[in-house]
Amino acid sequence: MRLVLHRKYKATVTLGRLFLGQKQLCFTREPPKACFGKEIACLEEGVYELEAMHSEGKGWEIGIGDKGKISSYQGEDKLESSSLYPVTSYRADGTPLFTKLAFLQLMERLESEWERGEIVELQIVSEQVPYLLESCLQRSYC
Repeated sequence: MRLVLHRKYKATVTLGRLFLGQKQLCFTREPPKACFGKEIACLEEGVYELEAMHSEGKGWEIGIGDKGKISSYQGEDKLESSSLYPVTSYRADGTPLFTKLAFLQLMERLESEWERGEIVELQIVSEQVPYLLESCLQRSYC
């Protein structure tokens, strides 16, 4: 099974839509692309294998290969490098809504695939960066 993440880069955040085939599963929120000069950055475009992870401190998360993770969104100041946060919807001011629900629904959907022994992949594709910074224009595909 392959999920596809279509995303757009912005200077302060990377926004996306996560699809399974033609069906949108949720919206996503990530740190900005590294070329925007932030200390934290989103994952590079490419294909990654997903796997369930559990820790006592953070509970269930979804590992994105050995590069990052998908977890429940904890607020703007809690964005971590190479992390992807599912979001159900946004308010008019851009504040994400029902983030824990979005993560739980995604986890439930993927759990059934893992139980059957399926390999679950995430393909990340992006629109071109809307800025003319030289470092942002370089392709960063794996």
